[in-house]
Amino acid sequence: MDDKVKHFQTWFLHHGGFFGEHVELHYRPLRGLHLRISLESNLKPASCIVSCPHPLSLSSFNASEDPDPFTNQFGHDAAGDPSPLSSLNLLRFFLVEQYQLGIGSFWWPYIHALPDPSADSPFDTPMYYDDDDKKWLQGTSLGHSTTMIDRTWRDEYAQGLRRLRHGNFDRYPWEIYKWAATVIASRSFPASALTSSHRYNGASEQDGSLVLLPGLDLLNHSPAARVTWQWTEDACNILSDQQLSIGTEVFNNYAPKSNEELIMGYGFSLFRNASDHCNLALGTMAVGNIKDVLGQQPASLPTQHARQGVEPSTTKADQVIDSPRSITGVGWVRLFHNGIDQKENKSGYLFSPGFLEQASIAFSNAREHGRGFSSTDTALFAGPATRNKLHTACAIAMMLQKHYDDLTASNLHLPRWPHNQRQFHAARYRRGQLHILRAVTGSIVASLRCLAGLHPSWPRDKRLLRLEHILKAGPKDFLIDFRAVLHIGFGTRNAEKIRQRMLLDSAFTLWLCGLCFWTAPDSLSERATLPMRTADWITSVHQSYGDESEIGQRWAKIPASEEGRSLAESCYYIIKAAAAKNPRSIYSDPEADVGRLLWCLRVIREETFMCPDLEGRVGDETDEIMLFLD
Repeated sequence: MDDKVKHFQTWFLHHGGFFGEHVELHYRPLRGLHLRISLESNLKPASCIVSCPHPLSLSSFNASEDPDPFTNQFGHDAAGDPSPLSSLNLLRFFLVEQYQLGIGSFWWPYIHALPDPSADSPFDTPMYYDDDDKKWLQGTSLGHSTTMIDRTWRDEYAQGLRRLRHGNFDRYPWEIYKWAATVIASRSFPASALTSSHRYNGASEQDGSLVLLPGLDLLNHSPAARVTWQWTEDACNILSDQQLSIGTEVFNNYAPKSNEELIMGYGFSLFRNASDHCNLALGTMAVGNIKDVLGQQPASLPTQHARQGVEPSTTKADQVIDSPRSITGVGWVRLFHNGIDQKENKSGYLFSPGFLEQASIAFSNAREHGRGFSSTDTALFAGPATRNKLHTACAIAMMLQKHYDDLTASNLHLPRWPHNQRQFHAARYRRGQLHILRAVTGSIVASLRCLAGLHPSWPRDKRLLRLEHILKAGPKDFLIDFRAVLHIGFGTRNAEKIRQRMLLDSAFTLWLCGLCFWTAPDSLSERATLPMRTADWITSVHQSYGDESEIGQRWAKIPASEEGRSLAESCYYIIKAAAAKNPRSIYSDPEADVGRLLWCLRVIREETFMCPDLEGRVGDETDEIMLFLD
């Protein structure tokens, strides 16, 4: 035991700190300073491991004490920022001050035993990664989060400097501030948990007050540890709920945490971490659509915003959606049993509570609000299928696939093997992310293949329509006219060629236009009826989007996007060419005009949704849209 550790132990015990019987301080290079059971005897259940009296705690409350409190160092922001210095930022500067005081600080024995800020790499967290280490975070949400946290810390550091009354900037260098911020991030506890002490009665979860508890922060994390926290008026205690054997390290349980959280906060990861997950975040437009729908800002007609997708999260994973009114758009997905070395994963996956609900709101159209997921849903394919649920599933699958592809591509720039402990944990995290992305995407696509009838032992849900289906399903005369229009307009009626030429929107628009003509009231007595599910869907569309025969002219006068109007006009010229070639075609209806086609295009873009490739194709021609007759 070196002098720094002996000094800390003497100080800790002298001021009322307590290590349980047979519990001792121990140091190992890879584990740091920690607690273990001595070689004399086991530790019995319900025994106290360590106790920290409240006077030894270090928090922003200490900065407000004494006749000349540390808070007097700070005044108004020199740049005019009216926001107060947060309790967290105040604690960081206070810890820097205590470090600079050296032996003049009451907490110096504790601070001196912490990782040395003058060392090249006092911590293994990403904020201390060098350029070679950061390569292992390329393309990950952890890499982006590290950049954002660095930016946030620097902004908060600059805010604190601007408030210093005497401008003593040299006393608070950035590297020491970063060290203090890392110490607090990795070793602190919420002060709201200590409200049994009169000293912390003012603490709350909302103000983010944190406290350092010497001695209690020596316990490393294990998800298998069973401990009880005991808060009293005088001290904070940790008790063991299990027998601990001679010579074993004593652990705390930080609660379930992903490897991303563990690396960011503490600089390590866990092998086969059952709590590991991949962070998700809805795109900015999708979150805006949720707020529109829920009335949190002036609402317009909710739309799918061009089938807006989702993207990897850059927000901490524990910021999970917990209520319909909390519009964060942030969540996660994880496997039930996260065995990275399994050749085939059959255990399933789940999403964080509330994420699917907000995603389904973001991807809802004008007629289906309330028909998606609820706040308690964590599985994509539980319960009856709806258009909204399938759209949500497809959007998430495509995001996960893109994230997997981007991560895989960035792997090409990595060394073959990690060269240090930081890179080892970053590589484990990266490998875990790829495993989750691959397994969840594969499972979602497999479920969609079953619904689409692409699985040999699973019947197709006939409400789900791909291009191949609309080319074959319906009355014979209708299909003859529809296929003829496609051949005239596209030079082909082959689904694969239409897909390769990226004409799916046009094909579905022409299909819907033909259906509207086919079901016109003055022609029903002459033509074969549509399948019931198609007829019901057409009726629902008219009820939700209006009667195209009445609003076609109005739609023709409404400004549309240049791309949308161009597509509607091209469909109009195709229809006119088909009518000229076959005057008896359903497309020869004199009411066919650009306004009607704009209406059909709008309905198609509201009702269809992008789908991941279901047949193993590669390239842009694999883009797919599907329609669910809901």
